[in-house]
Amino acid sequence: MKTNRRLLLVAVIFGLLTVFFLNYYLQTLTSGEAQARAAVARTEVVVVKNTIPAHTRITAEMVVLEPLPVDVVHPESIKNMEEAVGSISCSEIIAGEQLLAARISTGGQAGFAYRIPERQRAVSLPVNEVTGVSGFIAPGDKVDVLVTYADPEINDGATITYTVIQNALVMAAGAATRVSKQEEQQAVNAVTLAVTPGQAEVLAYALQKGSFYFALRSPVDEETVKLDYYGANNLATFKER
Repeated sequence: MKTNRRLLLVAVIFGLLTVFFLNYYLQTLTSGEAQARAAVARTEVVVVKNTIPAHTRITAEMVVLEPLPVDVVHPESIKNMEEAVGSISCSEIIAGEQLLAARISTGGQAGFAYRIPERQRAVSLPVNEVTGVSGFIAPGDKVDVLVTYADPEINDGATITYTVIQNALVMAAGAATRVSKQEEQQAVNAVTLAVTPGQAEVLAYALQKGSFYFALRSPVDEETVKLDYYGANNLATFKER
């Protein structure tokens, strides 16, 4: 009887020792794996949450910053939310992908169409040295557009001038589409403006029936002035203007 009790006691002791050492081994193994994971160098990159269709403006809800091992980070990956949010996808981007600079258009790196303000259209108009302010109109400037009509179908053929658009953004001057760091005089034969769809119709009609003149605005002047037409009928009022 005593022998059975001793055997049972020894078995219990060995069982407890086995559990203790097994638990110790597992904790050591888990701790080692955690340390190994912590030892892997990581960097935060922007990752797509849900698939983003092509030509879509990216919002904060579409992307997230995730720490990834440096050896799997793409060289062109975006690493901050500020650069990602507000950009436009050039093609479809699948959920889980790293957001790459080559897959989006942002600011100055964007193609011309991506730089057109939302709900506006880009329209090109002819200019020369006189109507184009001696070539000083440059991308980023603001202009007023004046149209002079001398068509028999308009105002009985009497010459008349309207300011049809004020404070229009210049998207391009000739082939130049970037804002220059220095003021340069450049003779061009066309300027491209950002206008509303309604203004685009006005300009298209004026292109067929009238002639254009551009007034360059100060960068700090955004005031819209209420103006009437000007022509032979009110020529005597020029002193009041």
